[in-house]
Amino acid sequence: MIRPGERGVHPERTEAQPGGSRAPSGLLRFPTRASILAPMATAATAGPGPLPRITRWLSLRAYGVVTSTLFGATTPPVTMRSRFERFAGVSREKLRRKHPNVGFEDLRAGAVPVEVVRAVEQPERVLLHLHGGAYFMGSPDSYRLRAVRFGYRLGAEVFVPAYRLAPEHPFPAALDDALDVYRAVRAARPGLPLFLSGDSAGGGLALALLLRLRALGLPAPAGAILLSPWTDLTTSGGSVDANDGKDLWFTRRHLETWARHYAGAADTRSPELSPVFADLAGLPPLLLLAAEDELLLDDARRVHEAALHAGVGSRLLVGAGMQHDWPLTLPWLPESKHAWREMRRFVDERAG
Repeated sequence: MIRPGERGVHPERTEAQPGGSRAPSGLLRFPTRASILAPMATAATAGPGPLPRITRWLSLRAYGVVTSTLFGATTPPVTMRSRFERFAGVSREKLRRKHPNVGFEDLRAGAVPVEVVRAVEQPERVLLHLHGGAYFMGSPDSYRLRAVRFGYRLGAEVFVPAYRLAPEHPFPAALDDALDVYRAVRAARPGLPLFLSGDSAGGGLALALLLRLRALGLPAPAGAILLSPWTDLTTSGGSVDANDGKDLWFTRRHLETWARHYAGAADTRSPELSPVFADLAGLPPLLLLAAEDELLLDDARRVHEAALHAGVGSRLLVGAGMQHDWPLTLPWLPESKHAWREMRRFVDERAG
């Protein structure tokens, strides 16, 4: 149990509705083109909105310079972990000075510390977010500002666990911790709809958690949001090579080296390590977001296609010209604001 403590728009595929029927093709459009789409519509690419080109270009290039400089393919994991915390960490006191109504609570799910963030007075739902960081970096501290944004944008009480990190704790430590936290959160908040989210490695971890829940016969969340999910630790996706040079941070060497930090001696084709290879039948509805220019584009695209094939409701939003995790790292861009609206609509549609 959980305890108190300290470029344009185009369709790609139709979506399978519950029961195996197909929904008519629809579009996800950017703010400059008004559109209403049917629930769980097609995959689509989201193009640029009304922002000066130079602002978008500078934002993306600055992202690339920072990430590629601080987090190299062969930089020791402990060094990158420390850098990430210094770069992204925000204290509660600093956040409260800017957002005085934000509340925090420290909990534990078994041995796993969990930070609870309440950015809205009356949350409509609960969100368990599994942070990114290639399984070896990231924490509630470095995801605190992002948790506030999730809470405010989605009207949710947000739980962010400090799951164990590689290489000190290789697979399946992170997944085991995520399962413990999920059980505890569901027990602690039985009256509100529960959603699961994850970004980057956390997106792959969230999908692996859904598979573990299904295998154990445990209740699934109302839906899952996966942002730039890393779902293939074998690096077999076509976009790993097709987007080489377009991705301003990752290279194949990054993915292959970092995968071993978490996988250890385990087979990287295991569905709990690389859920892109899993049978997704019976999973809850998915919303996947991926950047057009990132190496992990096909990690999301193949999960989307596999979900449709298995009869699982799935929506894929591709950010045209965007980079890895863009709604979280570049929230001021029109593409990011559109992505946040789609995330809100997804949870609103499934909270009943």
